Amino acid sequence: MALADNRIKVAVKGEWPEPMTLRRGLARAEARRWNTAVDDASLRLTRGGPAFIASCAETLLGFGATAVFSPPLPSASHRQWLTAGFEHSVSLALMRTSLDQKPHTPNHLVVEQESEVLEQFLAIDQAAFSGFWQFDLHGLREAVDSTSSSDLLAIQGPDAEPVAFAIVGYGHAISYLQRLAVHPDWQGQGMGRSLVRSVLRRARAKGARAMLLNTQFENEAAIKLYRDEGFSLLPDPLALLKFG
Repeated sequence: MALADNRIKVAVKGEWPEPMTLRRGLARAEARRWNTAVDDASLRLTRGGPAFIASCAETLLGFGATAVFSPPLPSASHRQWLTAGFEHSVSLALMRTSLDQKPHTPNHLVVEQESEVLEQFLAIDQAAFSGFWQFDLHGLREAVDSTSSSDLLAIQGPDAEPVAFAIVGYGHAISYLQRLAVHPDWQGQGMGRSLVRSVLRRARAKGARAMLLNTQFENEAAIKLYRDEGFSLLPDPLALLKFG
Protein backbone atom coordinates (compact mmCIF):
# COMPACT_ATOMS: atom_id res chain seq x y z
CA MET A 1 0.00 0.00 0.00
CA ALA A 2 1.38 3.41 -0.97
CA LEU A 3 2.08 5.98 1.70
CA ALA A 4 -0.58 8.60 2.36
CA ASP A 5 0.08 12.34 1.97
CA ASN A 6 2.02 12.76 5.21
CA ARG A 7 5.32 13.72 3.59
CA ILE A 8 8.10 14.98 5.80
CA LYS A 9 10.45 17.77 4.83
CA VAL A 10 14.04 16.86 4.06
CA ALA A 11 17.18 18.97 4.20
CA VAL A 12 19.14 18.99 0.96
CA LYS A 13 22.87 19.53 0.51
CA GLY A 14 23.93 20.02 -3.10
CA GLU A 15 22.21 21.14 -6.28
CA TRP A 16 20.38 19.06 -8.88
CA PRO A 17 21.50 17.47 -11.16
CA GLU A 18 24.80 17.08 -9.31
CA PRO A 19 25.06 14.53 -6.45
CA MET A 20 23.10 15.55 -3.37
CA THR A 21 22.66 14.40 0.21
CA LEU A 22 19.13 14.39 1.67
CA ARG A 23 18.59 14.25 5.44
CA ARG A 24 15.87 14.24 8.06
CA GLY A 25 17.12 13.60 11.60
CA LEU A 26 19.10 10.36 11.44
CA ALA A 27 17.64 9.45 8.04
CA ARG A 28 19.95 9.95 5.09
CA ALA A 29 20.00 9.26 1.35
CA GLU A 30 22.21 10.08 -1.61
CA ALA A 31 20.78 11.18 -4.95
CA ARG A 32 22.05 12.16 -8.37
CA ARG A 33 20.96 12.30 -11.96
CA TRP A 34 20.68 8.76 -13.33
CA ASN A 35 23.04 9.61 -16.21
CA THR A 36 23.57 12.36 -18.75
CA ALA A 37 21.30 10.68 -21.32
CA VAL A 38 18.08 10.86 -19.25
CA ASP A 39 16.58 13.21 -16.66
CA ASP A 40 15.70 10.49 -14.15
CA ALA A 41 17.17 10.40 -10.65
CA SER A 42 19.00 7.69 -8.72
CA LEU A 43 18.14 7.48 -5.00
CA ARG A 44 20.27 5.42 -2.61
CA LEU A 45 19.09 5.03 0.96
CA THR A 46 21.60 4.96 3.80
CA ARG A 47 19.08 5.06 6.65
CA GLY A 48 15.37 5.83 6.87
CA GLY A 49 11.86 4.51 6.39
CA PRO A 50 9.06 4.79 3.81
CA ALA A 51 8.01 8.34 4.75
CA PHE A 52 11.58 9.57 4.30
CA ILE A 53 12.00 7.69 1.00
CA ALA A 54 8.74 9.17 -0.33
CA SER A 55 9.76 12.69 0.68
CA CYS A 56 13.14 12.29 -1.02
CA ALA A 57 11.44 11.11 -4.21
CA GLU A 58 8.95 14.00 -4.16
CA THR A 59 11.83 16.43 -3.58
CA LEU A 60 13.72 15.08 -6.59
CA LEU A 61 10.65 15.34 -8.81
CA GLY A 62 10.31 18.93 -7.62
CA PHE A 63 13.86 19.61 -8.77
CA GLY A 64 12.96 18.43 -12.28
CA ALA A 65 13.65 14.69 -12.32
CA THR A 66 11.18 12.90 -14.59
CA ALA A 67 11.24 9.77 -12.39
CA VAL A 68 13.20 8.41 -9.42
CA PHE A 69 14.77 4.95 -9.41
CA SER A 70 15.97 2.78 -6.55
CA PRO A 71 19.25 0.86 -6.72
CA PRO A 72 18.98 -2.78 -7.84
CA LEU A 73 17.19 -4.37 -4.87
CA PRO A 74 16.58 -7.96 -3.76
CA SER A 75 12.94 -8.83 -3.09
CA ALA A 76 13.50 -8.73 0.68
CA SER A 77 14.26 -4.99 0.41
CA HIS A 78 11.24 -4.00 -1.71
CA ARG A 79 8.65 -3.48 1.00
CA GLN A 80 9.56 -0.06 2.34
CA TRP A 81 10.12 1.30 -1.17
CA LEU A 82 6.73 -0.01 -2.32
CA THR A 83 5.14 1.49 0.79
CA ALA A 84 6.74 4.80 -0.19
CA GLY A 85 4.92 4.71 -3.53
CA PHE A 86 7.54 3.11 -5.77
CA GLU A 87 6.52 0.49 -8.34
CA HIS A 88 8.38 -2.35 -10.02
CA SER A 89 10.13 -1.18 -13.19
CA VAL A 90 12.82 -3.60 -14.40
CA SER A 91 14.03 -7.02 -13.24
CA LEU A 92 17.75 -7.76 -13.41
CA ALA A 93 19.41 -11.15 -13.59
CA LEU A 94 21.54 -11.85 -10.51
CA MET A 95 24.38 -14.30 -11.17
CA ARG A 96 26.93 -16.00 -8.94
CA THR A 97 29.98 -18.20 -9.34
CA SER A 98 32.18 -19.99 -6.84
CA LEU A 99 35.91 -19.29 -6.86
CA ASP A 100 36.89 -22.71 -5.51
CA GLN A 101 38.44 -23.66 -8.84
CA LYS A 102 41.14 -21.63 -10.58
CA PRO A 103 39.55 -19.68 -13.48
CA HIS A 104 40.72 -20.03 -17.06
CA THR A 105 43.59 -17.92 -18.38
CA PRO A 106 42.63 -14.72 -20.27
CA ASN A 107 43.46 -14.62 -23.97
CA HIS A 108 44.36 -10.92 -23.87
CA LEU A 109 46.74 -8.87 -21.78
CA VAL A 110 44.68 -7.26 -19.01
CA VAL A 111 46.34 -4.43 -17.10
CA GLU A 112 45.46 -2.65 -13.87
CA GLN A 113 44.60 1.04 -14.17
CA GLU A 114 44.48 4.02 -11.81
CA SER A 115 41.31 6.03 -11.15
CA GLU A 116 42.51 8.81 -13.47
CA VAL A 117 41.49 6.58 -16.38
CA LEU A 118 37.77 6.76 -15.53
CA GLU A 119 37.08 9.39 -18.18
CA GLN A 120 38.48 7.01 -20.80
CA PHE A 121 36.33 4.24 -19.36
CA LEU A 122 33.36 6.61 -19.64
CA ALA A 123 33.82 6.96 -23.40
CA ILE A 124 33.86 3.16 -23.76
CA ASP A 125 30.80 2.76 -21.55
CA GLN A 126 28.74 5.33 -23.43
CA ALA A 127 29.66 3.76 -26.77
CA ALA A 128 28.85 0.24 -25.54
CA PHE A 129 25.52 0.96 -23.81
CA SER A 130 22.48 2.93 -24.92
CA GLY A 131 20.39 5.56 -23.18
CA PHE A 132 19.12 4.52 -19.77
CA TRP A 133 21.76 1.82 -19.27
CA GLN A 134 24.79 4.06 -19.71
CA PHE A 135 26.90 5.11 -16.75
CA ASP A 136 28.08 8.68 -16.38
CA LEU A 137 31.23 9.66 -14.48
CA HIS A 138 29.35 9.72 -11.18
CA GLY A 139 28.06 6.20 -11.86
CA LEU A 140 31.55 4.89 -12.57
CA ARG A 141 32.91 6.49 -9.40
CA GLU A 142 30.01 4.98 -7.47
CA ALA A 143 30.91 1.55 -8.88
CA VAL A 144 34.50 2.01 -7.70
CA ASP A 145 33.58 3.33 -4.25
CA SER A 146 30.67 1.02 -3.38
CA THR A 147 32.94 -1.63 -1.85
CA SER A 148 35.79 -1.33 0.63
CA SER A 149 38.35 -1.90 -2.13
CA SER A 150 38.22 -2.27 -5.90
CA ASP A 151 40.35 -2.70 -9.01
CA LEU A 152 40.08 -1.10 -12.43
CA LEU A 153 41.21 -3.37 -15.25
CA ALA A 154 41.57 -2.69 -18.96
CA ILE A 155 42.58 -4.15 -22.29
CA GLN A 156 44.50 -1.62 -24.34
CA GLY A 157 44.55 -0.99 -28.08
CA PRO A 158 47.64 -0.41 -30.24
CA ASP A 159 47.98 3.17 -28.96
CA ALA A 160 47.96 1.97 -25.32
CA GLU A 161 44.53 3.53 -24.75
CA PRO A 162 41.83 1.37 -23.08
CA VAL A 163 39.34 -0.25 -25.46
CA ALA A 164 37.63 -2.47 -22.87
CA PHE A 165 37.39 -2.30 -19.09
CA ALA A 166 36.09 -3.96 -15.96
CA ILE A 167 35.54 -2.72 -12.41
CA VAL A 168 35.66 -5.36 -9.67
CA GLY A 169 34.90 -4.71 -6.01
CA TYR A 170 35.84 -6.76 -2.96
CA GLY A 171 33.98 -7.54 0.24
CA HIS A 172 35.08 -9.98 2.94
CA ALA A 173 34.35 -13.23 1.11
CA ILE A 174 32.30 -12.01 -1.86
CA SER A 175 33.56 -10.04 -4.84
CA TYR A 176 31.44 -8.07 -7.29
CA LEU A 177 31.79 -7.49 -11.01
CA GLN A 178 30.51 -3.92 -10.92
CA ARG A 179 30.87 -3.01 -14.59
CA LEU A 180 32.26 -4.46 -17.81
CA ALA A 181 32.24 -2.84 -21.24
CA VAL A 182 33.96 -3.35 -24.58
CA HIS A 183 34.01 -0.56 -27.15
CA PRO A 184 31.85 -1.57 -30.16
CA ASP A 185 34.85 -1.20 -32.50
CA TRP A 186 36.60 -3.97 -30.55
CA GLN A 187 33.72 -6.33 -29.84
CA GLY A 188 33.72 -9.88 -31.19
CA GLN A 189 37.36 -10.54 -30.30
CA GLY A 190 36.84 -12.22 -26.93
CA MET A 191 37.87 -9.21 -24.85
CA GLY A 192 34.82 -9.46 -22.61
CA ARG A 193 35.69 -13.09 -21.87
CA SER A 194 39.29 -12.17 -21.06
CA LEU A 195 38.11 -9.47 -18.67
CA VAL A 196 35.75 -11.90 -16.91
CA ARG A 197 38.55 -14.42 -16.50
CA SER A 198 40.92 -11.76 -15.26
CA VAL A 199 38.55 -10.40 -12.60
CA LEU A 200 37.79 -13.95 -11.43
CA ARG A 201 41.48 -14.79 -11.09
CA ARG A 202 42.21 -11.52 -9.30
CA ALA A 203 39.31 -11.92 -6.88
CA ARG A 204 40.34 -15.49 -6.07
CA ALA A 205 43.93 -14.37 -5.44
CA LYS A 206 42.62 -11.77 -2.97
CA GLY A 207 40.75 -14.40 -0.98
CA ALA A 208 37.22 -14.03 -2.33
CA ARG A 209 35.13 -17.21 -2.22
CA ALA A 210 32.55 -16.17 -4.82
CA MET A 211 31.62 -13.41 -7.26
CA LEU A 212 28.26 -11.77 -7.91
CA LEU A 213 27.07 -9.65 -10.83
CA ASN A 214 23.82 -8.40 -12.29
CA THR A 215 22.79 -7.72 -15.87
CA GLN A 216 19.68 -7.22 -17.97
CA PHE A 217 17.70 -10.34 -18.76
CA GLU A 218 17.48 -9.03 -22.34
CA ASN A 219 21.28 -9.05 -22.63
CA GLU A 220 21.37 -12.67 -23.73
CA ALA A 221 24.92 -12.46 -25.08
CA ALA A 222 26.24 -11.31 -21.69
CA ILE A 223 24.30 -13.98 -19.81
CA LYS A 224 25.67 -16.67 -22.14
CA LEU A 225 29.22 -15.38 -21.65
CA TYR A 226 28.87 -15.40 -17.87
CA ARG A 227 27.36 -18.88 -17.91
CA ASP A 228 30.22 -20.12 -20.10
CA GLU A 229 32.65 -18.78 -17.47
CA GLY A 230 30.93 -20.56 -14.58
CA PHE A 231 28.19 -18.18 -13.41
CA SER A 232 24.68 -19.40 -12.62
CA LEU A 233 21.43 -17.46 -12.40
CA LEU A 234 20.15 -17.09 -8.85
CA PRO A 235 16.41 -17.69 -8.32
CA ASP A 236 15.71 -14.27 -6.76
CA PRO A 237 16.42 -11.52 -9.32
CA LEU A 238 17.10 -7.91 -8.45
CA ALA A 239 14.72 -5.13 -9.41
CA LEU A 240 14.79 -1.42 -10.09
CA LEU A 241 11.80 0.29 -8.49
CA LYS A 242 10.41 3.53 -9.92
CA PHE A 243 8.63 6.56 -8.47
CA GLY A 244 6.87 9.01 -10.77
